[in-house]
Amino acid sequence: MNDLNRKPYRFGRLPGEQGPRPLPSDQGRVEKLATGKNSCTTKNTQKLKLAKNTLTVGTWNVQTLWTAGKLELLRNEMKHFRYDIVGISEVRWTGKGETPNGDFIWSGEESSHMRGVGFLLSTQAKKALLGYNPTSSRIISARFDAAPFKISVIHVYAPTSSSSEEDIEAFYNDIEEALTKTDKKDILILTGDWNAKIGNDNTDWKSVMGKYGYGDRNERGERLLEFATVHDLYVCNTKFQHKPNRKWTWASPDGIHKNMIDLILIQQRWKTSVTNCRTFQSADISSDHSLVLCNINLKLKKPHNRPQKGCRVDVNRLRDEKIKQSYSVVLTKQMKDIEPTCSLEEHAKKIEQAIKITVEATVPAKRTTKKPWISEETLKLADEKRRLKQLRNVSLEYTQQYKGLCKKVKRSARQDKEHWIQDQCEQAEKV
Repeated sequence: MNDLNRKPYRFGRLPGEQGPRPLPSDQGRVEKLATGKNSCTTKNTQKLKLAKNTLTVGTWNVQTLWTAGKLELLRNEMKHFRYDIVGISEVRWTGKGETPNGDFIWSGEESSHMRGVGFLLSTQAKKALLGYNPTSSRIISARFDAAPFKISVIHVYAPTSSSSEEDIEAFYNDIEEALTKTDKKDILILTGDWNAKIGNDNTDWKSVMGKYGYGDRNERGERLLEFATVHDLYVCNTKFQHKPNRKWTWASPDGIHKNMIDLILIQQRWKTSVTNCRTFQSADISSDHSLVLCNINLKLKKPHNRPQKGCRVDVNRLRDEKIKQSYSVVLTKQMKDIEPTCSLEEHAKKIEQAIKITVEATVPAKRTTKKPWISEETLKLADEKRRLKQLRNVSLEYTQQYKGLCKKVKRSARQDKEHWIQDQCEQAEKV
């Protein structure tokens, strides 16, 4: 089955051709004869319920979003996966804030395009977001309404191995400060590029990591494990037995050196809720880091009282004489109903209400199209690049083709943005 045509999936077996299975009725009959019980229906119902209440948290170092169309390419790539909250490292955007549609929040430097962290949110996560705190260009935290408790997620981007010990200690002090601002009742999850190798030996660290780590441990890895011990955290990446290519999260350009440095940590009392955690090498964003996703048996809550969206009026339609005349007639009628004896404050409110009623009754709403400015051609090139990523280790020819497509995608996205800006300018001139 073509990888590009697959629907978003969780962990486990991918959708595809599967062999025949015994009918549920036959399974129940055999089970009843053997054990005297029939729990087939109960088990199936429970599994469906667990799948529905699964929260998927992730981390990914994309190396940069400071290139034309990179965020749109990230959104397009994540359509291949089921996710709720994904921490993004090396955003390289300045300032802090959120995108207009609210699916991406970030925290960066004031002026330089260095470091930067953020969260990519699903539609459900956007609705459950209670607030976020852009601490620095290395740390951002967000709080979500969930069941059975609210969830606080902290995403980090640790200093590289070339940084000094002072930088490392300052980084962990900043995390300590961020932890003090979280509610003690919240379920705490930490994601990020920790630039630390914790290895696969958990002899002295069984409370904070499992026995399925990867590679060797370094000093930065020991520092991370000490931090996890103090705060009763557990490294989810080490809990499950996976193939090596589902463990390591970073690879050198030549593919020789591989490390597990992008990690997801959760409070130890909630580690039994973690059902899987693995790396996805198929995810492609032109980065030497891989996407890590973790499934947790938690549920984001839906807001009961959604804020009503304001009516977007096309003011330019008032230039039409018929609409203008109709607007004037209705507004005059509405103004006559206002009593002159009311107070100044009430008078102002009634005038505002009269204008609002008149606009809704006479002026057509503004039609907005939610089409991304990036072209279909660029997205097709990105999908082809994704396919070649899986083949680049087969031969040198595929490697060269992959590098060539990386350049083509960047060039095509840059041209798309230039065309979009030009179209916006032309539309503004017409208005």
